[in-house]
Amino acid sequence: MAILITGGAGFVGLNLAEQLLGRGETVVLYDRIPPPEGALRAFSALSGKLHAVAGDVLDGAALARALNDHGVRALVHGAAVTAGVAREKADARSIARVNLLGTIEVLEAARAHGVGRILHLSTGSVYGRNAFVAGEIDEGATPPSPESLYGISKYAGERTALRYKALSGLDLVVARLGAVFGRWEYDTGVRDTLSPTLLATRVALAGHEAVLSREGRRDWIYASDIAEGLIRLLALEHPRHEVYHVSPGRSWTLADWCARLKARFPRFSYRIAADPSEATVELHGARDRSPLSCRRLAEETGFRARFGLDEAFADFMDWLARNPDQAAPARR
Repeated sequence: MAILITGGAGFVGLNLAEQLLGRGETVVLYDRIPPPEGALRAFSALSGKLHAVAGDVLDGAALARALNDHGVRALVHGAAVTAGVAREKADARSIARVNLLGTIEVLEAARAHGVGRILHLSTGSVYGRNAFVAGEIDEGATPPSPESLYGISKYAGERTALRYKALSGLDLVVARLGAVFGRWEYDTGVRDTLSPTLLATRVALAGHEAVLSREGRRDWIYASDIAEGLIRLLALEHPRHEVYHVSPGRSWTLADWCARLKARFPRFSYRIAADPSEATVELHGARDRSPLSCRRLAEETGFRARFGLDEAFADFMDWLARNPDQAAPARR
């Protein structure tokens, strides 16, 4: 019996697949694009079995075939257009089609197939203007108020998923992810907001200067920790809630990351611009969002993020040394 991941060739999907395969699971990566060759090579050494299926989440028939052909017992819905402002202006329809209508196609196929646990991946972007509260953002106390088309469509997708759960009794949980960075991140063509840590690392590898608009404090979560949190939600037998944050519960700044890059790459330099318009590393917003509380996930699954700033930096540098192509701008 397999676990199918929509958007499986993307950033989070690859990290989740890697950990599942390492635990001996059978994983189906369902995506319009093939997984990177480096990922396929790395995954071939793991104990689980991998299937890569070419398909679009808007194609219900293809989804049904993938579920039936591979005996899928659980599904992680991660396919999304992670849109920036330029795409919002130029192609709003594709954002809505994939993030909302694609979700409906996935839910219809999962319901017809009788899939067990469905894990619907969402985002902290659903909080919009309410993401700047004092203290932490709480799943139960902080109301979503999305502003971007990405946040709006993702919130519509998660509410639709929960309505399907109410109507059909689906075993479904929503995971709102924190600010993810780390292994296997690349430009898939539908991921417009690459993490500032990756962008700064690219600048450091080129030996140039990174200009930041501010220090950039965020509850950054390493991709390996995201995968661990999602695996715990997949295995959680009796969830007490419908929505869970996956977040580290601590924060640090992009400037902290750049300081470590400077120590490792002496030709690299960075500075905070007096004029934010001079910035060359995009922080994706004019303000720093409050951290996501991770109490629900910790209390019910025992999840604790393993990678702080130093642990994440050491692991990512080691990983990049073994996968140098992953730091370069990728194909579209």
